[in-house]
Amino acid sequence: MRSPDASLRGGAVGATTVSLSVAAHGWADGGYPSGSAAVLVLIVGLGIGAVSAVPRSGRATVPLLLAGMVLGQFASHVALVVGDPHAMMHGHTILPSPAMAAFHVAASTLAAVLVCAAERLYGPITAVVRSVLDPPQRLAVPPGLAVEIASPLPRAPFEFTTSISRRGPPTPA
Repeated sequence: MRSPDASLRGGAVGATTVSLSVAAHGWADGGYPSGSAAVLVLIVGLGIGAVSAVPRSGRATVPLLLAGMVLGQFASHVALVVGDPHAMMHGHTILPSPAMAAFHVAASTLAAVLVCAAERLYGPITAVVRSVLDPPQRLAVPPGLAVEIASPLPRAPFEFTTSISRRGPPTPA
């Protein structure tokens, strides 16, 4: 069974892999994805997110997430290039240019640090939110100190001895 941390980590890694690979690819003058390239990038993001959500002992470390995200960035780059046949015909190679590789690595590093920070802050932040939103607990009263207060009004009976009539008013003649 997966922990909530692992599920959130997998979703965060998959989503940031897709969004950052498309953004870094576009910033380095690689263009934005067409329909088939976008589907391939989404598949890569789902795969990287599922692999990073695999349960393991302890929390994810920055180098481990960085390796997964860099792999995801370069797999996304290949998906973006292969998914756009016009780019292949106009000289866009499968191997990224140095500027594009630098953008992909920088985006991966920043995202890995942010995902690890979010995973570490998930527990304390949810504890604060739970403590603020939960209703206060009732204090336990020792049995000898409980005082029963008599009700000033008579209580209604719990059982109705007669049925409630469903008959309406007479119809006009």
